[in-house]
Amino acid sequence: MKLSDKAYQRYSKELDGVSGSKLTKMNKEIHSKRGARAAKVSEIKRQSLLIVNIDKSSPIYKPNENRILELYKEQLEIEKDLLKLEKNIYDPNRVKLNKDEFLNVIKSAADKMKAGSPEEKDRLCRILFLNVLVDNEKVAHYLWKEPFASLVKATELSYGRGERT
Repeated sequence: MKLSDKAYQRYSKELDGVSGSKLTKMNKEIHSKRGARAAKVSEIKRQSLLIVNIDKSSPIYKPNENRILELYKEQLEIEKDLLKLEKNIYDPNRVKLNKDEFLNVIKSAADKMKAGSPEEKDRLCRILFLNVLVDNEKVAHYLWKEPFASLVKATELSYGRGERT
């Protein structure tokens, strides 16, 4: 597969756009979780200060104590989600391959598919393809995942005005 500089730049720009939008979405979710955690901590403090003034034998003490425990469990769940999100934040430049690396991956993919075990073939297909339709043991149609779809689209040439309707 021959890849022009212009096609690689289109791929790179598309990947940057996809990565940027995912990072923005993840950062918004992290910010939201941090706000929810702060609200839970504040509510726990407020409830804890109120319960101090209530006699332990009072009928309202136990519901307040249960509410504090419930809030604490919710806070722990939010913190767990927050850790997962923060772990998934990545550097977009680390993900993106340079032109030579990308071509190497594409060129070696066919060899890996032919020589690989069924598990390796399955993993490679899951990385490259969004959907593969097989008809009578032959591949009838496939859809590429990003950024491969952008690369294939960028390398396709238009011969004329296109299909007529």
